[in-house]
Order: sequence, then C-alpha cells, then structure tokens
Amino acid sequence: MDAAAFSPVHLTTSYEMLTAFLGHYLGINPLYCYQVVAHVCVAFSLPFVFYWCARIFGLDRWPAAIGALLGLAFLFFADESPYGTLLGAGLPLIAGQPLEAINTAGMLGFGTVSGYLWQGKPIIWILFLPIGLALSYRFLLKGNKSDIAWLTFLGIAGVGLSNTGLYLIPAVIGCSWLAFLAVERLQRTHRFDFWHEFRRGLYLAIPMVYPVAILALLALNIIPKPIDTRSFGPMYMPWRPAVDFVIGGPAEYLRCVILMVAVPLLLVRGRAGLFLFLYLCAVWLLCLNPLLAPWWMKNIFAYTYFRLVYLLPLPFLCALIAAAVPRLVRPSDARERAVTGAALAAIVLSFVFTYWGVSILSGDPKLGVGWKSPTECQLLPANIEFANAAGKYIAHAKLLVPIWTAGCELPLLFPEMKVVAPRLVTHYFANAGKPEEGSLRNQAAAFIGGERLGSPDRVKALELKFRKVVETGRANAVAVPQSESQRVLATLKSIDPGWHRVLEAGGLVLLLPSGTEAKG
Repeated sequence: MDAAAFSPVHLTTSYEMLTAFLGHYLGINPLYCYQVVAHVCVAFSLPFVFYWCARIFGLDRWPAAIGALLGLAFLFFADESPYGTLLGAGLPLIAGQPLEAINTAGMLGFGTVSGYLWQGKPIIWILFLPIGLALSYRFLLKGNKSDIAWLTFLGIAGVGLSNTGLYLIPAVIGCSWLAFLAVERLQRTHRFDFWHEFRRGLYLAIPMVYPVAILALLALNIIPKPIDTRSFGPMYMPWRPAVDFVIGGPAEYLRCVILMVAVPLLLVRGRAGLFLFLYLCAVWLLCLNPLLAPWWMKNIFAYTYFRLVYLLPLPFLCALIAAAVPRLVRPSDARERAVTGAALAAIVLSFVFTYWGVSILSGDPKLGVGWKSPTECQLLPANIEFANAAGKYIAHAKLLVPIWTAGCELPLLFPEMKVVAPRLVTHYFANAGKPEEGSLRNQAAAFIGGERLGSPDRVKALELKFRKVVETGRANAVAVPQSESQRVLATLKSIDPGWHRVLEAGGLVLLLPSGTEAKG
C-alpha cells in the first residue's frame, strides 16, 4: 500500500469517521460533532461509569455516587507541566530544545488528557480501562458469560477508537486475570483448584482475539507498517522521564503510591481491595517495570511508552475513596476508625502538596488558549480568525502555511484545501516512497515559519527549497507570520512580481499571486 499513515493501524480505527458520519446525518457540522458533541457525551458519561464500576467493587449506592464525584474531582487537578493543555500552541516555545530542558512532568497526566475527550485515546485511557477492569473482575468472580460478550465489544470498540486499544485492552484483561488467580490462591480456605480457575480465565482470551489478531497481522506485515518511523521518535528513552509524562514529579509519585496502597488495602478491603492491589502490582511488574521497558519501547515506540501508565486507574481509585464513608458513619471499633481516618488524612495531604491549580482553568491568554464559547470548535482563536477572513481565498487553494498550528487546524475548516506541508509531512512522503518530496516541503515551511532559521547559509538553502515549491506550482497561496511577511514577500516578488499582500488576520498575512484574489 502506498498510503502513508500516522499510525500503524490506521485501517482499523474508525471513531473519527463515525462521528463525522453522525454529524453529517444529523445535520451538524462534522468537525463540531467530533470536537464538541462527542466531548460532551463522553464527559457526561464519566460519573455514570465511575458509579457503575464502584458498585461492581462492592460500594453501596450513596458511597458509589459520592465516589463518582471524587473521580471527577481528580480530573480537575491540574498537572505540573503546562504544555499539554496548550493545544499545540506552545510548541514553538520549546522547539529545538532537548527533552531534558523541557518540563514534561505531568504533561500528559489525567487532568490534562481529560480536556481532550473528543479524541479516541483519552476515551480509552479514562473511560474504557476502568470498564475493562470492572468487567474482568465481575466475570472472574461470578462467571457471567454476558461479561465476556461486553468485554469483546469493548475490545473491538477500543481498537476502533485508537491504536492504543491494541495493547491496553489485552493488558488490563491479562493483569486482572493474574491478580484474581493470586487472590484465589491467598484467600481460599480449602484446596485451591488451579485448573478450574485457569479454565475460567481462558474465556478471557475471547475478548483479546480481535486486538491480538491485528497485532499478529502487523507483525506479519499483512497490515502494512510505515516504512519510515523516525517521526515517532527514538527506539528508546530513559524509563523515568517516560513515566513522568503521566505521573509527574516526586510529590506526584508519592501521591500515586499512597492511592495505590491506601485505597485498596485500607479503604476498600476484602477480596475486591486485594484484587485491586494485586492488579496494580501486576501492572507495575509486567508493564511499568524498568527492566521490561526496552522491550515495550521496541514494540510500541519510546515516546508512546507513557500510555502504559494509564493502566493505573488513578481517577477510579479516587472514586473508591468513598468506600471509607460507611466505616466513618456507622459504629465501629476505634482501631478501624483510626486506620480509615489515617488513610484519608494521608490521601488528602498528598493532594494538598501536589496541587497545581484547576485543570479547566489552565491555559495561556497570550497564546489564545482559554475558555471558548459552546458553539466553537476546539481550535485556536487566531486560526479561526484567519479562516474567517481568508476563507474565500484559500478554501480551494494549495496553501503553504506554518505547520504549527495553522497547518494542523486550517485543513479541518476547509476540507477541500490542500496543505503543502501538513504535520509530519516528511513521514507522509517517506512512507509513500518519496522522502525527498517530504523534505522539500518541510524545509519550505521552515523558511516561512522563521523560528531559529540559523546561519545565513541555512537560510539560503531553505530559500531555494521555498522557491522550488512555489515555482513548480506546489503552492499557489502562502500564509506567513506577520513578522516574516516582508522577507517572504520579497522572495515571492523575485519569483513573480504579481505576488502581493491580501490581508492580515490572526497573526498571519495572506500572500497571493496576481489574479488569484479576483478569482476568490
């Protein structure tokens, strides 16, 4: 296959197409349906999912309802790094810097990714994994065959949402099975029937058939993998920074440890609590083990290793804190109340010392990232302003525009417009067997972007690439930052004196050749 792909399993993910189809069918703008309607639906389903999962793990109705609110409250805790909430607008601020110089602690934490619930990946990380954990536990506990059917649907839907479902759904099911085996071995008063539990666990292989089959097809290259994977980052990175992406700094690690120990063992307790604790141990042993990290990074790429951290259901653990409510309300011995109170105090203190603000208030007004109207899409105001002003000129144009962020967002507003240098343009063309073309377009975009152009020799080399893109007709419209408009316009006039400045909006200046303006 000649088509390039962002993901090795681009042929199996269908969530974006489904939401676009539903939007078209319902008479809603497909982009609005994807970025706003889907986000609202997922966000409103979160408390019901937390409530349902908490009920499966033994909480009564009112504690489960309180727990659902506590799970949501965890998602309102802002993460340390601000870059994850900036919709990509902050990338120029850190471009060219080594990873060690960038504050990535919690850049993709639960509070941050909960603001991206229109995307398939966060839906899996926050919504599907707790559901998979609860269904696996209920099946292993009661043996209901209907839970296998629901897990199978969950696996299929998870792969349709994002390629992370290929390994996260099997991982949560597998770790649940190992945890339940350990619970049965530790708590059985009579002889432990390993083969009975093993045969029951084999049923859990059914939900894993679909994602594992796709992984096998990838391994056999029946589903074609990208030829060039350099855009996915290196094959290895240190374990600690990879985990820091989600968990955060040392204080957040301590908070995570307190939650993983106190909630299952001191608040939930019993078989359900022991199962949760052993599940978390299985995740750390098999998925987040530094000794196994190179193997995982080799197979899912180093820069995506952080996704395994979402197997730790921290928002759901916060929902289970409500298991302490009945113990504090009903009469009980002083020792039990003291243990429960100490566990709650430790959890509260851990959150006090890791408070960075409220996630929904995170943003940067200077970059245009902040509150938006419910009628607006999840796009930067500057790009929307430019689109409204220049739409009639660029709707069908071949536009060369800075990759971040206009090159990512403008094509969403104008589906018939051709972007000369989209995000990961070198990756696109390398996988289509034309690496030189991707490099040419990327360097042309670098010339108009203006960030860190470097030495005069490099500027001259980039200018030659830019001239080639324009002279060969690859681009018939150029949008540049206002600060670079005079320099770029001078180069365009040396190619064709008819190039001129049309308008300025959203920090970008639209440059067109003669005749194009009248046509628009």
